[in-house]
Amino acid sequence: MRVYVKKISVTMAAQKAADNQTTDQAVKAKKKYVIWGDFLDVEDDPSSSKHYLVNWKAFDSKTGTVRIEVYRIAKADCQAEPLLEMIFLDVGQGDGCIVSIPDGNSHKVMIVDAGEGNNLHRFLKWRFRYVDSSANFHAAIITHSDTDHYKGFQPIFDDSRVSFGHVYHNGLVERAGTSDLGVLGAISPDGGHERRCLDPIETKAQLTALLDPLDGSGRRSGKLYPKLMATAIASPVRFPDIAMMSVLHGTTVGGIPYLPGFAPDADKPNIEVLGPISRRDAGKVTLPAFGDAPRDNGFSVAKTKNGNSVVLKLNYRNLRVIFGGDMNKPSEDFMLRHYSGISVAQPLVDAIPVARQRLGADILKCCHHGSADVNDEFVAAINPFAFVVSSGDEESHVHPRPEILGMLGRNGRGARPMLLCTEILRSTPESLRLNARQSAERAKLEATLDAAVTSVDRKIARKAINAFWDARFRRLVNVYGAVTVRSDGNQLLVAFRKEVSTGNPWQLYLFKFQNGDWAGTEIEKKRKADA
Repeated sequence: MRVYVKKISVTMAAQKAADNQTTDQAVKAKKKYVIWGDFLDVEDDPSSSKHYLVNWKAFDSKTGTVRIEVYRIAKADCQAEPLLEMIFLDVGQGDGCIVSIPDGNSHKVMIVDAGEGNNLHRFLKWRFRYVDSSANFHAAIITHSDTDHYKGFQPIFDDSRVSFGHVYHNGLVERAGTSDLGVLGAISPDGGHERRCLDPIETKAQLTALLDPLDGSGRRSGKLYPKLMATAIASPVRFPDIAMMSVLHGTTVGGIPYLPGFAPDADKPNIEVLGPISRRDAGKVTLPAFGDAPRDNGFSVAKTKNGNSVVLKLNYRNLRVIFGGDMNKPSEDFMLRHYSGISVAQPLVDAIPVARQRLGADILKCCHHGSADVNDEFVAAINPFAFVVSSGDEESHVHPRPEILGMLGRNGRGARPMLLCTEILRSTPESLRLNARQSAERAKLEATLDAAVTSVDRKIARKAINAFWDARFRRLVNVYGAVTVRSDGNQLLVAFRKEVSTGNPWQLYLFKFQNGDWAGTEIEKKRKADA
């Protein structure tokens, strides 16, 4: 049976341990700290009517195996109702978020972008412990075709244990082209008016026709995005639905488009589709083409891909969250004017009051990793009390920009808006000290690389070296890089791991909706004050 943790924080004691330990030794040696909303697979404790035994799947990242650890928890500390959960993961450079939507006694899980490397894939294996079974997710949402948003889906799509009911994309698929104007398909000519992308890929059939035939490596002109989409097409059982998502492709209720399956329904979460803002021209769906600045009639592949990101707004009771993709100044300008109805001649600040009726939210997953390519007016229209910035490391973009962090705080709601940045909250050691055996193993691997003659041998040797280091650093992102947000729509918990802890490893903030807004408390400080 599955239940969920009801209290903000609970310490579970081990009920069983290794064969050479007594139960008393196990209780002293092993504890598990869980927080509000953690899912637990339980059975009745035969020794107590007031307790459950928790069958905890412990994933060993070194061996890639799962073992069962048994803990004990009071039934009063559990509830049947799952919470809305959002895990914003440090995926390196890029975005990656796991959104779990309450659905009866379980969740519909969506992956919104997956970064560039394999961090998110590793995290999924740790979080859902499906190494010994399978994982069926509701949807993969690829906001746009930048590598730091889609490439991390490749190892996930390659994993035969994983399936997605839906794969949604923004319709702009990179393809072979001799110039920028051919990369995203046909672009309307520069005629002194708004330029349009004329060839969005709406259906699975259109996508299949575009990608057939692929060259021998599964790429088109060095583009990896077609390879990813071809992987999904090649496995129709695991990826039955692949489709464009925009304001014209959702389920429309009351004039508002919603993600299919998430239209307003009683007390359940709903998800609005805010972008990309497509339209029909002569019966055909088109998308705006963006230049290098707002209202610029030029064309930029990067600005157009980013500006047409799939943008979603999740609503659950009193909570509103916007996932902003990689929107930029031109597309934010376009969106503000679209949802406010002001003309291009009016100053953008005039859009804020009316646009806020559709764009206002409590949490904003910031656009484009905290880059400077953002309008103050766009953030002011959303006016959240909390921001999540997904930024990377070992990159030259200086994300998040220091001045942008200041701007976010200035345009946030309340006296102390919360700025959550995956890179700032993630802490990894600058160096790793190897013991004598590990040093010898590393030296042997490097010698193999030095002795490699063929390109194939070098590739194999490099892969072995990468695996050596990966085995030692792989858990760091799981421990320090995730910002977890959970809510029942009336209370909201923000949690992330501490760098060093002698007890509960979680740093916790609890927000409550009262008097028409959210007010928060740092749990640890409150406990100390109460003590």
